[in-house]
Amino acid sequence: MSHSNTKEARIKTLTDTQLARKQETLEKVNKAIERLQKIGAKINFQTIAKEANVSVPYLYKYPELKAHIAQLRNQQSLMPSSPTVRPPVTAKAHSQVIERLKKRIYELEKDHAELKRKNEALAGQVYRTHSLIEQVERQKEIIETLENRLKSVSQPTTDSKVIPLTQKSQIVSDCILCELDKIGITLNKNLTKLINAATELDVLAAIEYYKYEQERINIDNPGGWLASAIKERWKKTENLQHSHSPEKLSKQPEILSRNATLLNREFASREELVNISTIFEGQADG
Repeated sequence: MSHSNTKEARIKTLTDTQLARKQETLEKVNKAIERLQKIGAKINFQTIAKEANVSVPYLYKYPELKAHIAQLRNQQSLMPSSPTVRPPVTAKAHSQVIERLKKRIYELEKDHAELKRKNEALAGQVYRTHSLIEQVERQKEIIETLENRLKSVSQPTTDSKVIPLTQKSQIVSDCILCELDKIGITLNKNLTKLINAATELDVLAAIEYYKYEQERINIDNPGGWLASAIKERWKKTENLQHSHSPEKLSKQPEILSRNATLLNREFASREELVNISTIFEGQADG
């Protein structure tokens, strides 16, 4: 057999195979159309292709098949649609539907409760987050204020004799600071040094004596007066308060206040005794 005869034989075989496949597919499509018509289903290219297990482009490939399907689709669209007949619902089927609906409602309510709980938890976290943010902002402001104060304390003026608050709180007790604030006396280096060298009881006693003398006389230099009182351990005594009336003590109040503590001391210098005797002699003459 020659080469040309072999080629012609192959072409004839392929042609016959294609024709057989075409015929087989057309039969499948026609059977699918018949089935759809029997059950009253909707006829179009998509439904027929699905029923015949072929592709939609394949149906458009053959003009006669395309025209036939289009004609059936148009005829079906012109026909009045018949109402779908539903089978009667039995009591059992009705109760089953109700049970399914109840189950579904229960599941939805459960999901809703869970979502509500999560929402409340998230709302609490958001509230706490906002509170923490506000606290952080306040702490930042406090830190900034303290840093500014620390800078001002670390660079004091050379001519200032007032001790900063941070230094006062380190060497002077809060009780003494409170009493000094009441009588309006500001700490300086000398007064702080004297307070630090004395006991707290002596300092408080000197402050009490200052309050007593302040009501009786006009003290021009409160800080210097208190420094002398702390240094010499002046204190208010019962003998001074009851043995001499204010009228007698008012003639020499400042001198007497500075030497009043000698009444409770066991020893005194000659000069101090002379001063005291001079005071009382002057009062006796008055």
